[in-house]
Amino acid sequence: MNITESFISVFTNWRNFHARACRSEFWYFCLSVLLIALLLGFVGPLSLLFQIIIIIPSISVTSRRLQDRGISGWWQLSYLTIIGIFVIFILLILPAKEDENKWGRNPLLASK
Repeated sequence: MNITESFISVFTNWRNFHARACRSEFWYFCLSVLLIALLLGFVGPLSLLFQIIIIIPSISVTSRRLQDRGISGWWQLSYLTIIGIFVIFILLILPAKEDENKWGRNPLLASK
């Protein structure tokens, strides 16, 4: 999955909180959001609008990424604690734990 496919996939599946997202989908989406935010940072109000637009898709893709690891997306609530930010970050870096779990088949294997 490349950066364009990832960005399109996240915005296509913005309402899907019950599936899985591979690492490339998640991290390419983060990279694209960072690049767009940097460009819009010079414009000011557009940057705030962009952040509002991407909040739900970002929560969705993070939830799906955690579920790819075999952990409920509700773990994002641990962001409310300082240590939770680091725990979630580590979990997002790790590869998928199983080929299939209760959220479906590994997205990298499903496409083959």
